[in-house]
Amino acid sequence: MPPPPRPRRSRPEHAHVSTALAYHAATKYHPSTLGQVPAIYPTRQPLPYKDYDCAEPIELAQHLPLDPNPFTGESADPELADSPAEGLGLGAISRWLYFTYGVTGFAQAQPHPLYLRAAPSAGGLYPAECYLIARAGVVDLDLEPGLYGYYPLKHQLVPLWPGEGVAAALDLACYGDAAVAAAPLALVVSGVFQRSAWRYQERAYRRVLLDTGHLLGNACLAATALRLRTHLTSAFCDQRLNQLLRVDEAEEGALAVCALNVPGKRERPAWSALPSATPSADSTTPTPPLMPKLHAAGALPEERPRMMARGEAQGDELEANYAYAGGEPLDLGEAEGSPLAGAVFETILARRSTRAYDARPFSRAQLARILAATYAPEQVDLGEQPALARALLMTFVAVADVDGLDPGVYYFAPHARRLRLLRPGCDRAVVQHLCLTQELGRDAAATVFHTADLPRAVEHFGDRAYRYLHLDAGMLGQRLNLAALAEGLGASGIGGFFDDEVNGLLGIPERQAVIYVTTLGVPAEG
Repeated sequence: MPPPPRPRRSRPEHAHVSTALAYHAATKYHPSTLGQVPAIYPTRQPLPYKDYDCAEPIELAQHLPLDPNPFTGESADPELADSPAEGLGLGAISRWLYFTYGVTGFAQAQPHPLYLRAAPSAGGLYPAECYLIARAGVVDLDLEPGLYGYYPLKHQLVPLWPGEGVAAALDLACYGDAAVAAAPLALVVSGVFQRSAWRYQERAYRRVLLDTGHLLGNACLAATALRLRTHLTSAFCDQRLNQLLRVDEAEEGALAVCALNVPGKRERPAWSALPSATPSADSTTPTPPLMPKLHAAGALPEERPRMMARGEAQGDELEANYAYAGGEPLDLGEAEGSPLAGAVFETILARRSTRAYDARPFSRAQLARILAATYAPEQVDLGEQPALARALLMTFVAVADVDGLDPGVYYFAPHARRLRLLRPGCDRAVVQHLCLTQELGRDAAATVFHTADLPRAVEHFGDRAYRYLHLDAGMLGQRLNLAALAEGLGASGIGGFFDDEVNGLLGIPERQAVIYVTTLGVPAEG
């Protein structure tokens, strides 16, 4: 077996104290300490949604082309089912929100029922909240200008704060981002931290961000299916945006803004990611609890930070730095189209995380189409899918049993469309161990790993890099999930893994942080 590749050149470690680096190191899972976690008391679990009480909500359910309608119990209007929602009326808003984060299933659970959502969530905890901001005077909307909360249990919009000043406050918080200012609607997604911390303790911040990425992946795909376009940004003044949402920053914080508009001329300037402040050289190492400290350390100030120069963070540079060259092309020409294109809504509605695989292979062509839908969506008719700082992420695939590919650990170069073999062979038992001994890891035909050079990311974006990396990885994971399902396969995202041992399998240095793992395979019957 060849030795793992080594970096072609080394970089000096980050000279300053980084809360992101300290947090990531402190929240790694290790086999010797995995069982040393506090007891979980179900009766203390927070509600996974805000229970709004409103006398005059905006009803959205009747605009859904579902038969029967899960909210009204009535049959769908045939004309509604057969016709696409046009423009930015309530019909399009209803579909967009529902297929982003709506309730798509129900299961009995304690201490309260589990309302399954359009986007997956670790442990079914659903830590994200959605708010909608409507702007006056851009296009004709069926909504008065103001701030609305999304109530998924009844598929309603709840008026929270009326008036045109809401959109003006959003523009101020987003540093005058022209794409946000031009959009009639903006979806603001926040994280309610205790919903995940109740179960996952300090590591919960990773889960909150990944789950939010899943939601955003749905939002952008659903917008494309509605013939709308999105501008995604996580570059905003946290304090201003949280004040606009009127949330308690100790409990909840804004994570992303997804502006929705009709196709047309692109606005400039617009930005998706900006750097947070770099800690001073004499800063002390942060101490627990680290999750709220990391969220605060990644906050952006009232004055817009300097934008990153073009070309500072390109995937090609990462590939060169780690000497991942050569390899076998996985011809994405096999992926001229994706079954997901044209079936986005149906696939989101049918999506459930796979619970067990039947350890059988799927084909090389299927893997090519799944990767194309994830990394080259425009080329398979899924439209332009935005990202934050995705060039800082690297992708590896552990192939256990894919027809037409030798088993092994591969680096996937998205620009060159190549799988580059790093080491032959893939021990299913090893992958199972890495995935906290879950049988999903053992029986998956292929497992996708997203990693990032975390010190390097912090050099570029400060501690806020941690948000960008996990949000991007969640979006990629959601496209992997949906693309696999559209192929008749299964997928399951895994946010819990033995971090350092994954580095050993992939042959990557410790500074490469493992961000997310997604298993792909043939679902077990029954």
